Amino acid sequence: MNSKCKSIMEEYNASRRDFAELGNIVSNLLKISLNDAGIRVMAVEHRIKEEGSLARKLELKGDKYSSLDDVTDILGARIICYFSDDVDRVAELMQSLFVIDSKNTVDKRASHNPDSFGYLSLHYIVSLPDNGTYAENLTDKKFEIQIRSILQHTWAAINHDLGYKSEFGVPKNITRAFSRVAGLLEIADDQFVNIRDTVSSYSQEIKRKIANNEARDVLIDMVSLREYIRANKQMKELVEKIASICNCEICEIDPQNYIEQLTYLEKYTIGDLQNMVEENSDLAFELAEKSLENSQRDLLPSSIGLRYLCRAELLNKNYPLEKIVEFINISVSNEGRAGQQAMRLMKTYNEITKEN
Repeated sequence: MNSKCKSIMEEYNASRRDFAELGNIVSNLLKISLNDAGIRVMAVEHRIKEEGSLARKLELKGDKYSSLDDVTDILGARIICYFSDDVDRVAELMQSLFVIDSKNTVDKRASHNPDSFGYLSLHYIVSLPDNGTYAENLTDKKFEIQIRSILQHTWAAINHDLGYKSEFGVPKNITRAFSRVAGLLEIADDQFVNIRDTVSSYSQEIKRKIANNEARDVLIDMVSLREYIRANKQMKELVEKIASICNCEICEIDPQNYIEQLTYLEKYTIGDLQNMVEENSDLAFELAEKSLENSQRDLLPSSIGLRYLCRAELLNKNYPLEKIVEFINISVSNEGRAGQQAMRLMKTYNEITKEN
């Protein structure tokens, strides 16, 4: 290693603590900013280049660097997005958070040679803004931010593990295999975006139908059931009334687990569900009241109305005990516990009947 490279290594060792502090600041800033912007991502990661890794880089490409300032990836951060179009949303956010080194920033997606293999991401070279918020020893350091989708990240991780960083010197059959896989991943990325958009459009349409009381023929599925719980006036009133029993807050959860239970009760459409609400709300509340009156809970799930409506349906339709056990076993998955819950339910129902 020549004297210039040795000097860079000395700078590196003297600056490691600064880069560690910078990494924590950048990681926290990214997480907070992404959350504030409403952009859900799979992960925000960062790492400081190891001493050995920098030494190998200088041995290979030392002529490119005059000082440590020229090595722009001592700190590297990575944002892994769920969807490929979120990469561009995150990129816009980077423009407002950091000072962009346009000369060294590379959108490898745009520069990708279609005849070669590869599935690449967006690489920013940035620094913190010198606006008085950060110490000078941090604002003068450049670092790299990679933005990629989950599938792009998968490609990069496998590609790195296989050791093929370039198509040059790679056998043609392997190059072709890489190209086919890269093409499949790009198609999959596009399809995931299309599916997400289709689900979003469907959710909006279901929400509109529920608001206008036009959803009776809509089949119960994960989306329609969730939107019904969110938007139907009678269901919302029941959930709020149940929550008032123990002054609980409502925590929204996915009601998907109730689809099988509703199918057991032969409830297949939103109209079927609406009929169940109209027929069973009073008993559902009474069951909840008996169950929760001495509860110490702070939170109740948004599906709590469904829980007691289903049980009220079982009782009002005179399901035999063995069928009630069978129903409860769908969610409990323990026949002994299901039997105990069924017996408690019957006991509570008998108490309510006597009181009324």
